[in-house]
Amino acid sequence: MRVALIEDHAVVRTGLRLLLEANGHAVVGDFSRAEDALANPLRPDVYVLDLNLPGVGGLEALPRLARRARVLVLSMHEEPAYVSESFKRGASGFLSKRAADVALLDALSALARGERYLHPELAARLAGYVAEPGPEVLSRRERAVVAGLARGLELKEVAAALGISPKTAATYKARALAKLGIKRAEIARWAREHGLLQDPAS
Repeated sequence: MRVALIEDHAVVRTGLRLLLEANGHAVVGDFSRAEDALANPLRPDVYVLDLNLPGVGGLEALPRLARRARVLVLSMHEEPAYVSESFKRGASGFLSKRAADVALLDALSALARGERYLHPELAARLAGYVAEPGPEVLSRRERAVVAGLARGLELKEVAAALGISPKTAATYKARALAKLGIKRAEIARWAREHGLLQDPAS
């Protein structure tokens, strides 16, 4: 396959190029910024795209890249929120950088067959993420309280930051936990997996 790499670390690009070319793929372009790839008339079969890029981020560039070729996201972000958002924006596959090498070759083979690819480990996590209610079921205040608790703040600290009483904050917490069907100890995990601590679109 004709592959174009979009990755801001030169060492990573070099490693990917060596791996791909040693396994019969042609690396027809490599870029450190999404803007450069978008400005280039090159039409590869697949873009291998990192999400953390200088300038235009990978998620922002993804829809435009996906109109030109299939896009395989190769990212350090393994949170289900990033995986879900990438597919919504047109990705054909998603792979953690931890699982590169053989998994990358498997992913390209799947894309060549017209299939989508998601590493099995991430697929299992995404299934759990989809099954749980997301942040949209919470009110603005409930979401703020949950985010504060997920960051390790005490309830009274969250209340002070929001300008509400600890009793009111406790009410918001109880409502949020009931809506989400989780326990207090699961708040940090839920918030991380649902992108509440980091905006996937940023």
